[in-house]
Amino acid sequence: MRAPFEMTEGLVRLRNILEGFPVGSEYWNEAQNRFQFVDRLLMECLGWERPNIRVEVTDELNGRADYALGHPIKAILEAKKEAVLFDIPPSGSTTLLRKIQPLVVSSKSFRNSVAQVIPYCAMSGAQIAIVCNGPQIAIFQAITPGFPPLEGECYFFNGFQSYVDNFPLLWKLLSPEGIEENHANRDLALHRNPRIPPKGSAVIAEPFKYRYRNNFQENLRSLSSLLLEEIEDNPDLKSDFYKECYIGIEANNRHLLLSKNMITARYRRAGEQGVAPSALDEITGIDKNGNLQISDPSLLGKMGSRPIVVIGDVGVGKTSFFENLFESLSSTDQANTYFLNINLGIKATLSQNIKTYILSEVPRILKAKYSIDINTSAFANAIYHKDLVDFDATVNGDLKQSNPQQYGLERAKFLTAKIDQKDMHLQAALGHLCRGRNKQIIMVLDNADQRSFDVQQETFLIAQEFAASRNLSVFVALRPSTFYLSKTTGALSAYQNKVLTISPPPADEVIQKRLIFAVRVAEGKVAPAALQDIRLNLKSVVSFLNATLRSIRTSDPIKQFLSNVTGGNTRSVIELITGFFGSPNVDSKKIVKIEEEKGGYRIPLHEFTKHSLLGEYAYFNSQSSLVACNVYDVVSAADPREHFLACLLVAYLSSNTGVVDNDGFVSGRNIILELTGHGYIEDQVGRVLKFLATKRLIETPYAHYREIQVPEHERTDQLHYRATSVGIYHVRHWAGSFAFLDAMSTDTPIFDEKAREVICSLASSFSITDRYVKTSAFREYLKSQWLLSNINVNYFDFISLLNGQENSFLSVNNHIDKPPMSRR
Repeated sequence: MRAPFEMTEGLVRLRNILEGFPVGSEYWNEAQNRFQFVDRLLMECLGWERPNIRVEVTDELNGRADYALGHPIKAILEAKKEAVLFDIPPSGSTTLLRKIQPLVVSSKSFRNSVAQVIPYCAMSGAQIAIVCNGPQIAIFQAITPGFPPLEGECYFFNGFQSYVDNFPLLWKLLSPEGIEENHANRDLALHRNPRIPPKGSAVIAEPFKYRYRNNFQENLRSLSSLLLEEIEDNPDLKSDFYKECYIGIEANNRHLLLSKNMITARYRRAGEQGVAPSALDEITGIDKNGNLQISDPSLLGKMGSRPIVVIGDVGVGKTSFFENLFESLSSTDQANTYFLNINLGIKATLSQNIKTYILSEVPRILKAKYSIDINTSAFANAIYHKDLVDFDATVNGDLKQSNPQQYGLERAKFLTAKIDQKDMHLQAALGHLCRGRNKQIIMVLDNADQRSFDVQQETFLIAQEFAASRNLSVFVALRPSTFYLSKTTGALSAYQNKVLTISPPPADEVIQKRLIFAVRVAEGKVAPAALQDIRLNLKSVVSFLNATLRSIRTSDPIKQFLSNVTGGNTRSVIELITGFFGSPNVDSKKIVKIEEEKGGYRIPLHEFTKHSLLGEYAYFNSQSSLVACNVYDVVSAADPREHFLACLLVAYLSSNTGVVDNDGFVSGRNIILELTGHGYIEDQVGRVLKFLATKRLIETPYAHYREIQVPEHERTDQLHYRATSVGIYHVRHWAGSFAFLDAMSTDTPIFDEKAREVICSLASSFSITDRYVKTSAFREYLKSQWLLSNINVNYFDFISLLNGQENSFLSVNNHIDKPPMSRR
């Protein structure tokens, strides 16, 4: 809903209406007042259009509201005759904000009007009530969880001149945009609860303080980065790496907290005409002759006619799939295949444009990897043989006998002109390699989705041109959100695309295989020459690798943690474990010492979670973690019940309570209806939905808010949402644990003064005893707020969540009770 004109025009119209009032208007009855003024105020001055206003709306209690504003109803306006003035006491302030209680005590007519409109609002679910007798208008909250409406405040415009003088505020509160964006409700709520209380971090001298690594941790971190992240780019190790570390893409991951059907359907909406696209690994392979084989001709048609769009979320392993596809070839078959993997991410950022980069990168790869220089004279003579025959038939060709030297110059100019047409020359070169030398060519345009939307569109058009030549198989790797935008508004909208998908492999298996391979490399069992330049002792890193590998292998809780908090992002789980090595928040020296002295050490889950919560910071903050989200934060209104809104939303979406579509999504409208039914405000629910979608605890079909920016005026209830494994793990397993509550205690506003005093007094302490006292106080505070909230749903019970993680508190308490010498 938006007004069809600007606020300034509305003010001019209001002045014209007031100047044209006939004599005797003060004696208008209610119907005349509505017809002559209220209708005109709403439509001519505030910009309401007839489809968004309903009049004489009856409810189940036989109440009849004069005006219902918005769809669904956002506000109810009750009109009175102008002769019934509200006799209110004078205000000692110039502000229009007044306490309702003194007004209803002073004016019987105002009290009757308020008492009449509140039930209308309650029955329709409207949060804002308005009463107007012509020259006076009052705007107040009819529904406020936990507060009687008569104990709140209202905006009271007293006299037509007040309308004119304060028209910008009237527009903000009652225009279609103002009602849609809930300004009246939000502003009145802020006055009722003036501000969200401070967080414990407010008393910490350096809340964003880094914890720096010592030399041991720094060395461990550097080596782990080399062994776990950079190793796949090492040309001496690449073949062994993919042979030992690559995991076939699987939707069936037993540690993932999502149903198998939901995992399988994750990309269904990316298909054409609602048909689910095929999984790339299921239909792609190598035939007995060493050629790329696509086993679904009904989907793809003839290979090479169009580029193949490969859809996969960020970090799922699109690049690894194609690298492994090539590494899977035998040495003989690799010799007959040119694999052109063009990274459009980091490597292409400095290029003038994407076309220039691709036209220079393909010849570079051919020369560096396959010793083919397409710009040499010999190569040009080979690919342009037919053109040279035609050249000899031209006037310059006659010089071959009469003036051989001049002929040679003209022939060289002819070939140079051909080579200078870089796009045509590259196509001719690839055609020669394919047909003349009988080579298979696979081109992958990778990481285009890391670039701007315009670059992505250009990349697809370039891929289309390459594929149309039928000389090579072209793959373009995109994220679902990128594909969605391009399909609806960009270059892909003009094409019937071949679409395949990649789903993430099990995170715990990915990291286990990497750790095993890293140990073998560090011990010199795989390509020892690859590490010959490293002059550091690898003994410590081998011990840490072995302890980490053993811990993951033998602990289902750690496997579940890694699989879920990274949300299927293979890159994220590798970065998480790499950061764990040498983390300033992990006593890696102690782990190595125990492993070397006793062997068989198993790192407990809380060490992994501590690093994932704090990263390299001393205290949790919104930047310290790539995977954790403070589900207890208050981001919308000074309402302590909001501590539980994020958990309720995730739990609702992961339950069978809502109306779920075939892909596991619930409409935003149903979500808001559910949560407003438990006393939350629609605007509050919408803000937390955005927050959770940004933090990956829930998702829309195409990653709105996280990858696709949504305009501020766009309604959250227009989208569909479902819980992610990240969100489900937070709510079912993480949110009640000591490590999580310890981290969040200083990042959460505390409404209770006594609890806030305890938490703030210990906020900066690293002592385990102080942290235990602080975290216990925080847990008791949340428990008391949950009981006060009186929320009773069958899909989330906060007390059960806390009870389920009681052992994490007991283990800390037992550690504190141990004699200092026995703590290890």
